[in-house]
Amino acid sequence: MPKLLKAPDGAKSTTDNRSEWEIERDEADAIREAAMKSLTVDQMKAIKETHETISNCLMMIRDCNDLYMSDIGKLEDAFWKIKNEFNLGDR
Repeated sequence: MPKLLKAPDGAKSTTDNRSEWEIERDEADAIREAAMKSLTVDQMKAIKETHETISNCLMMIRDCNDLYMSDIGKLEDAFWKIKNEFNLGDR
C-alpha cells in the first residue's frame, strides 16, 4: 500500500510508491548515515582500517588457507584501534 508522505508547509503531499521493506531499509540507512557522520575522524579511520584489514585477511584465508604473520599484526593493530576509539573493555 502506498504511503502518504507529509509535505513541507505550502507543498502538496506525494504518494510514496516504495514497498514497506524499502521504506524500512531507507529509514535504517538514514539512521546509519547519521551515525557515521557523528563519528570522530579517528573513529572513522579506525573503522575503515579494520574493515580493510579483515577483508584482506579473509581473502588470504580463502585463497591460501593460510594467514601471514604481518596480517595477524594488522588484525591486532585494528583490534586495539577499535577498542581505544570506542572505549571498549576495561580501563
